[in-house]
Amino acid sequence: MGTPHPLQTVPVASSSRIRKPKPLKWRLEWLVQVGIEHLAASMPGPFAFRVGEILGGVACTFMTSRRQIVLRNLRIAFHGEKDMEELRAMVRETFRRTGANLLSALHSTQLTAEQVSEIVDIENPELVDDALTKGPGVVLMPSHMGNWEILTRINRRFPPGHANGAFYRPLNNPLLDARVLAQREAESCRLFSKRDSFLQASAFLREGGILGILADQRVGTHGELVRFFGRLTRASPLPSLLARRSRTQVLSMSLATESPGRWRTRYHPLDDKISTASCMDAIERAIRVSPLDYFWLQERWKVYFPPGQTIRDWLENETSAPGKRHRALLW
Repeated sequence: MGTPHPLQTVPVASSSRIRKPKPLKWRLEWLVQVGIEHLAASMPGPFAFRVGEILGGVACTFMTSRRQIVLRNLRIAFHGEKDMEELRAMVRETFRRTGANLLSALHSTQLTAEQVSEIVDIENPELVDDALTKGPGVVLMPSHMGNWEILTRINRRFPPGHANGAFYRPLNNPLLDARVLAQREAESCRLFSKRDSFLQASAFLREGGILGILADQRVGTHGELVRFFGRLTRASPLPSLLARRSRTQVLSMSLATESPGRWRTRYHPLDDKISTASCMDAIERAIRVSPLDYFWLQERWKVYFPPGQTIRDWLENETSAPGKRHRALLW
């Protein structure tokens, strides 16, 4: 089998299956989404954050299986650093913070660019300036952390003369997808998906673009085998491939809650030459700035075996450091 196209390593909705139109369901989902957005927008930002915390706490009580996923993720990420009592406390607080950030994201869709600038502080913007002196553009790696949707709206904080772009996952609901696209493109953010070629994204960077890629989530059977929080997992090579192809620098981004309705972002450079492993290390350092703000509700270390393979094949076919012993936790 040939190597999958790099853009296919981005966690996007599958287009291989033909979906039957569901106009009534799509319309109802659209109405609910728009209604919640307007309700959240009618609240002051700090109040929306607090309401989200309450809703997140309620979700933690009733979402038993999801609560176990969060605990498993935290056990893997902080093995040897935190005891079970601390981890269980983190689980509940993670749900509360996730609820707060998600409702805040809906609230912020209705904010003006000036209002967005007032609620997001950038700690070290000079790192972007420095990166642009070393290459034509920059690959930014935000995570599903804090009010991450708002990061597509901070392009006015970038150095002038550089276009802003981002990879996005097309939504299954075409009505919601069109709404999200319109909201993001209203901020002059160029959007890429798996439908766009690798060459288009690399050309955007070579022309001086600043391109955001959410590369922290799992990628199934695709991707390179690397360590993430010390444990083996597969990760998208897209950021490193694009950076090497376009000769640009890579920065990860953390987005931590500073106070209800306010966030602080920080850029993190790679500690080593550009590779998938060094990119994931930079993402890990960003998450460690504020672990409670990270979206732990997905099974990040879930293992996928291609048909006919075993865990031994998964570990031996490809390693991030040949010749070294590796460990994978399967809980």
